[in-house]
Amino acid sequence: MSQVKKSAILLLPLLFCLLCTAGCSNPNTQSEFSANGQQHAADWLPAGHMTAAKADANSCAACHGADFSGGISKVSCTGCHLGGVDSVHPEAWSQITGTAHAAYVGANGNTACANANCHGTTLSGVAGSGPSCSSCHLGGPGSAHPPDWGALTYYKHSLYVAASGTTSCSNVDCHGPTLAGVTGSGPSCTACHLGGANSVHPAGWDADITLHKNYVAALGSSSCATAVCHGTKLEGVFLSGPGCSACH
Repeated sequence: MSQVKKSAILLLPLLFCLLCTAGCSNPNTQSEFSANGQQHAADWLPAGHMTAAKADANSCAACHGADFSGGISKVSCTGCHLGGVDSVHPEAWSQITGTAHAAYVGANGNTACANANCHGTTLSGVAGSGPSCSSCHLGGPGSAHPPDWGALTYYKHSLYVAASGTTSCSNVDCHGPTLAGVTGSGPSCTACHLGGANSVHPAGWDADITLHKNYVAALGSSSCATAVCHGTKLEGVFLSGPGCSACH
């Protein structure tokens, strides 16, 4: 037998093995991650990933590890899922959102929030994922209220609500959907607006001056004597309630 023919016969098993290996490396049509090591589809994050993980999170374990800490992919699921693979935010985040959110960001900053898959690199939101932070933080991520709100709080608050209404205030994370307040976040609006969100004084206060007299006689001036209304000593608050001695 010639040397060439002998070499060809020896190569046949090797070629067969290579063909089998190539066949095994074809992408699995049932998986978004191909068996030959290619990356996920371009639209995998966040929407595609979310749908697939909800359907079968265990399918991620083959690449991200049985405990989802990285595995062969070297990408830990808890890099984004701070509360574990079943939760985007830290533990108990959703139980008292306003409190947990404020405490976490106050302690850790918003680095974990500011990425392309969560709230966006500039915290302006991501379609199908986290909303823009400024949808609640009207003055920017570092401030819940509009710009300069703290400079003249009462005056700015009055102008803003008069012009824009209470729509942005009345949600489950700020002052509550009925403006009754949120634990660890915004107080009830009626803590100051005694007659309801659209009235500082009790209902009907302006209709009859005797209501003012009867209210104070019955309840005292404690609700009037605050830094927001007529001053802690009833000396008045700039651009809010006048000093009581202006009339009394």
